[in-house]
Amino acid sequence: MGCFLLDTMSDNQPAPRSMQRVRLWDIATSYLRISLSSFGGGLSAWAQLVVVDQRKWLTDEEFLSALALCRILPGPNQVNFAVYVGSRLRGIAGVLAALAGLIVIPFFIVLLMGIAYFQYQYLSGVQSALRGMAAVAVGMTGGMGLKLALRYPFNFWSMLIMAAAFITIGILRWPLLPVLAVLIPISVGLAWNRVPEARPPGEENHES
Repeated sequence: MGCFLLDTMSDNQPAPRSMQRVRLWDIATSYLRISLSSFGGGLSAWAQLVVVDQRKWLTDEEFLSALALCRILPGPNQVNFAVYVGSRLRGIAGVLAALAGLIVIPFFIVLLMGIAYFQYQYLSGVQSALRGMAAVAVGMTGGMGLKLALRYPFNFWSMLIMAAAFITIGILRWPLLPVLAVLIPISVGLAWNRVPEARPPGEENHES
């Protein structure tokens, strides 16, 4: 729920006209599609496909910024992200619509599948199916990251930060919070130095 913070930070910017016309039904059904399509994992990949590529509710930059913050804040990542998207599109009503699509029907599906799993978990076919779905989920998440990365110019420092996070957390198994406490300030500082300074309107004309 902490993703209300990111939405509040951008409240001073008016929402695009297309966002003001988003129906609650569209938010709910879009998140229902995300939740039902990501069987076995890959929620982030499906969220990017639906929210950014198909619905055009967020840009790539907004998606990555929101997802990064939602991963840091307490709670399930995609629940946090659904709160952010719903809040940005339609406020509290949008939050409830997004959470309903993401949670309600999948909850009952998972409940029924959990009962079936405990009945048939010892069958070799069930274990093979679960391993296959896990591999697909990893591939989808990796594909989403690669697709977004190819849309941006190569930057050495960004690649270095990414490699450091992968090695320390993925390979060395260092604790998440201390790694983030070190890498986030470094990453923000490097990005801050690359942002051009804002100039008053017309100053460029005086210089020329």
